[in-house]
Amino acid sequence: MTTAAVGLTAGCLDSIRHIGQTRVPVDPEDPGDDPDATPGEFYHLLEENDIAVNELYHDTEDDDWILFYESAASDAVESDDEIALIYRVFSEGLVDRGAEVNHLYTEVEDRFDGQVEGWAVSAQWAQEHLDGEASDIELWNAIAGTKQYEDGEGPGDGGNESDESTTGSDEESDETAEDDESSAEDDSEGSEGDGDDGTETDTAEEDNETETDTAEEDSNDSTETDESDDATNTETTNGTESDE
Repeated sequence: MTTAAVGLTAGCLDSIRHIGQTRVPVDPEDPGDDPDATPGEFYHLLEENDIAVNELYHDTEDDDWILFYESAASDAVESDDEIALIYRVFSEGLVDRGAEVNHLYTEVEDRFDGQVEGWAVSAQWAQEHLDGEASDIELWNAIAGTKQYEDGEGPGDGGNESDESTTGSDEESDETAEDDESSAEDDSEGSEGDGDDGTETDTAEEDNETETDTAEEDSNDSTETDESDDATNTETTNGTESDE
């Protein structure tokens, strides 16, 4: 989707009320049975969809429409619903019928604190969306990228949502650090436990060596006993031969 066509609406919103020779006011016009997709018909369709239009202008030089509407939203969700409804009227009621328009610029009036101040949409975006070349998400992201807020404010209430998110990240980092320290202590205790195991192993080896030595001594004793028995048998034999 081509987003460079609209860019941001800040410059437009700053001068939107300074109507020059190329910006003419628009009055509502009933499309009847044979709509012509005019700015007046757009005005009429908005009112039929319960959008309170304060003013609508047609910039005849750039073929842009500039809409001032009074918001009935009480929160960000309802505000986005209004934006989506106005877009559908613009897209399906005008662009799809061949309206000669390049951009729709808006300014939101009677806003709640933190509500979007203005937004814009390109007729080219709408056509790509109608033709299936742009998804709902791509279209909405393009519109969201043009949203303007009062100085120091962001979506909802001046950017507090971002601050809360950052705070949450800091808390998670602290908890992670504590967990790491606890893990380090556990590893240290585990290492001490491993040292005890090593001592037990050494003791077992010493016991094995002692048993081996004992076995060797027993073996030597057995050998000496056998030799003594052999000597005795020899002497006995010799004695017998002498008697004979």
